[in-house]
Amino acid sequence: MTDVRGWLDTRQPPPPKGLRDRMDPGGRVGAAEPLEPLLEQALEALDQARGSTGRVRESALELLTADALLTYACEAALERPDPGAALARILEGAGANR
Repeated sequence: MTDVRGWLDTRQPPPPKGLRDRMDPGGRVGAAEPLEPLLEQALEALDQARGSTGRVRESALELLTADALLTYACEAALERPDPGAALARILEGAGANR
């Protein structure tokens, strides 16, 4: 089992504190690999941003959070035995969220 929070904390350079605080996978700790929880939370953040009307700071923060989480999901994909399939999973998940 991988502690997703711990995995995020090992990234170099580390995410800025304010952004890192928003990137908390919460109850997803203990996932077998970090990719799925990171992707799931990224898509949730993207949905939150889309749900806000107008140009509000909270929407921008949700978009930044989604972007960071997708970036880390790609990093996690590169650590898998079949990175191509893992990256395809990210694209599939992001495409289904349009």
